[in-house]
Amino acid sequence: MKADLVMWAKNGASMLPLVLKRADEVLPSEVIAKKIFVDDHSTDESREIAKDFGWEIYPNEKGGIACGINTALKHVECEYFISLEQDLVLAKDWFEKVPKHLKNPRIVSSQGWKLPNHPILRKTDEFAFEKSNFTLHSIDNNIFKTKLVKTYVGEIPLTLRYGAADSYIRMRLEKHGFDFYTDPTVMSLHLRYGGLKEEMRRFYLYGLYAPRRKEEFMHETEMKRAVRIALLSPLRALEVATKKRCPQVMYYYPLIRFSFMRGALKRGA
Repeated sequence: MKADLVMWAKNGASMLPLVLKRADEVLPSEVIAKKIFVDDHSTDESREIAKDFGWEIYPNEKGGIACGINTALKHVECEYFISLEQDLVLAKDWFEKVPKHLKNPRIVSSQGWKLPNHPILRKTDEFAFEKSNFTLHSIDNNIFKTKLVKTYVGEIPLTLRYGAADSYIRMRLEKHGFDFYTDPTVMSLHLRYGGLKEEMRRFYLYGLYAPRRKEEFMHETEMKRAVRIALLSPLRALEVATKKRCPQVMYYYPLIRFSFMRGALKRGA
């Protein structure tokens, strides 16, 4: 197996040394062909750090996540590519377990789970993981079949500059009968250094830009679902806070769910 390694990043200097060092430890050098780093006008030392780790640097000319992905894929030539985001520290057993799932012809992307280092978010995600009622789909620790992605996904719409590109990729592949696979036995570390305000902004943007299954736009049923989840979030927060012994979840979780609802309703308006 040969794979290109891609990353789109912006101002990640505080995390990149740890993330890139672990990638070098986990991903065999004989497997990785090119290391493609797309920089989104960073004002810190992100580019220099990536160069020190042997990455080729390309500019994200239009800015945003979608353009970063599109730019990276233009330079991918191998049969497979691995996408790694600037805040994801790979599990040590990632390469041992995750790529093998691509032997299934229906699976186009395989990934592991992740848990944040943020103590409150970690409790919430642990609860979801233990309940097994949350299916993780992301593009921050994935291996893809290149030809199928380029054929059935194509370019990511530039409107997805702040997030939800993972949902778009998954939807396009599922539309053509392909699957994402998440290996629950592989647990990577998601570095989250922002506070509540940053999480509220993240969820608001995700609600605002997330593509939906009907013509890629939010429709009534999904808007109702966003409202329902937000309205029920205090009850879910109470359950999580009680079982995980983390009272801060009581205000944290509802605020981020209402932020998502606000973005979803704005998009649907």
